[in-house]
Formats: sequence, structure tokens, C-alpha cells
Amino acid sequence: MTNKTMQFLFGDRELLLKVGDLLSAPTEVIVNPANTGLSHGGGLAGQILHHAGDELQAESDQFIREHGELESGMAVYTTAGRLPYKAVIHAVGPKMGEGDEQVKIEQAVSRSLKLCEINEWQSIAFPAISTGIFSVPVETCARGFFRAITSFWDARMETAPEKIILCLKQEDFRYFFDAFRDEAIEDNTASPEAMTAAAAFENNDESEPETGYVDLSNEDLSGLDDDEVNDWFK
Repeated sequence: MTNKTMQFLFGDRELLLKVGDLLSAPTEVIVNPANTGLSHGGGLAGQILHHAGDELQAESDQFIREHGELESGMAVYTTAGRLPYKAVIHAVGPKMGEGDEQVKIEQAVSRSLKLCEINEWQSIAFPAISTGIFSVPVETCARGFFRAITSFWDARMETAPEKIILCLKQEDFRYFFDAFRDEAIEDNTASPEAMTAAAAFENNDESEPETGYVDLSNEDLSGLDDDEVNDWFK
């Protein structure tokens, strides 16, 4: 069985990419890839509802009755029903073709993290929002996640959440790995921590290379040409 993980450390905070099941994530809250009406009928949303029970849909329906439908990029939360979490955050990602897909994913992720900050939830697990039936390319989703998370943590020295897990499908993992690597190298506005204080890629699949820990800072990158940087991540 293939075990793939990629770890970024931002000071004392941790971002982990992994191939795994969202519903078994060891976090305080999880994120549901919701639609604008919070109708959790199919896909991962349906699985979450199945395990959480009818209470989750009842609370979602009440929210829509009181506040109306959500827009892409918004996030709200309900209780988790029978699931062993403090809450389920419902993040509404964009559908491919509606425009500004990456920006809306950044907004959905940022607002989910803000809910953690407000409620002092220390850990959160996300799926790859909008990459299922909404058909947003995985690369676009990954870039949105990277930008949202690094911007959120850069602006806050000490705030919840301290741990973020992205639970990915096997076929999506490499896209996230490549996007996070490339964004970390190319983002000249990010702090040294956001340029990846430490990154580890563990891979038991012999068809792909393994990578060790790499410490990067702005000064490190400014003294390297593109070929040298690329060699580190082969």
C-alpha cells in the first residue's frame, strides 16, 4: 500500500498533505465541500451526512431558511452529529466556468481557517474542494490552498489552527506536491516560513523518487538558479 505525505512546518504550526480518508482525520474539525444550498446529497458531502446523521442536514436546512443560500467562497459550520468532531465546516467552492475559481477557493479556505480562529479549534482537515463534481482542476485547487494557508498564517503569529491536514486522493497527491513546491519557490512575497521552513515527502511507491527534508529561505533561493532548485525536488 502506498503511503504518501508531505509536511510543511511554519514555526510551531504544521501543514500536512496526505493520501487518506477525511472521515478518519485526527483533527478537531473537518471541512465538507458543500454546495450553495447546503444540500449534502452526493459525493463526499453525502458520505459525511451518512456518518453524521440527519441532525447535520437539519441544521443546514435551518441555516438556509434563516439566511438564504450561500455564495462560492463562503464557509459556515454546524455540529458534527455522530461524527467525533467538534464541528463540520461547510465550505462552498466554485464550479468550473463561473470565473475566479482559484480566488474563490482561497476565500473558502481562508474563511474556514477564520472559523477555527474564532472558535479556537486547533486542528482542521480539508478535502480538495471543488475538484469533484464541480470539476475545478486539481492544480488550481492546490494553488488556492497554498495561497490561503500561507497568507493566513503569515498574518497571524500565534493563532488557531496549529495543524492543517489536506486529505487527498491518490491521483491528486502529486498535483498538490508539485503545486506547493512551485508556489513556495516562486512566491517572493512570502516570509521565509511560508517558503517552507521544512518539507518532507515520504513515498513508498518505488515508481516515484523520494525527497528528504529541505530548508529554504529567501536568501537561499536568491543564490540558486532554477536548475539547482529543481534538483532538490527530483
